[in-house]
Amino acid sequence: MHRDPIKSAARTLKVLELFQEQRQPLNLTYIFEKLGYPQSSTTTLLKSMVVLGYLNYDRASRTYFPTTRVAALGDWINHHLFGAGDIDRLIATIFEQTNETVVISSQNDIFIQHLRILQPSHPHKIAMTEGSMRALPHSAAGLVLMSQMPRKTVDKLCRHVNAYLGGAAGRIDIPQLQTQLEWIKREGYSLLAAFPFPNAAAMAMPLPPTPHGVRLTLGVGGLNSRIARKKTEILDIMRAGIADYKRGLDRAGVADEPVANEVDE
Repeated sequence: MHRDPIKSAARTLKVLELFQEQRQPLNLTYIFEKLGYPQSSTTTLLKSMVVLGYLNYDRASRTYFPTTRVAALGDWINHHLFGAGDIDRLIATIFEQTNETVVISSQNDIFIQHLRILQPSHPHKIAMTEGSMRALPHSAAGLVLMSQMPRKTVDKLCRHVNAYLGGAAGRIDIPQLQTQLEWIKREGYSLLAAFPFPNAAAMAMPLPPTPHGVRLTLGVGGLNSRIARKKTEILDIMRAGIADYKRGLDRAGVADEPVANEVDE
């Protein structure tokens, strides 16, 4: 069964995401029209965010803008996720050498979440958004993370995914998936049609774990024909980039630590 977010929490976060998208002061009318919310509840929400110190209200222009308190909420997260590794240099290098969509992803419960994305300017790309999520077994990044998990953990994850999907298409055949994961573990990468994007494919490889145990993946995706034609070249580029990234972690004294991948019942 799909999980519906609490309306007030979802609306608060959507307001902040709108500011991230627009990057300028916004007035009440723009906000409630853009998000499709009732004017009265939007007014109450914005005033609450001002009182809590997360939005600044300019009476002269009647506009709102996030305060530095919003930025402070997440200023520690990059280190927690990426440690001392230069993740930005890694994805920039892979992007420059492949000219395809490059993605850094991590597990979020039974989902894979795309944390960083670089996209080329050409039309042959996957139109992904940062923060978007998909069920773990439905993505190359999710499969490569699952290939590192014990079989019992994979079985438990798949039961949760199938319960989440209900009668929807895409339910997981667990024995078939385990066979697929054995291949990925042996080869060191995953390759999958980039559902739900038509005629697209993506490859993913695991990154070294961070000091806090966050498991990340590096992915490259694009049109199926382009990825198939450049598969060997892209794999070589990804392996070289990951090796360089790991050397940076080693220089910083970051050691690999085994992490239990468990899912709450």
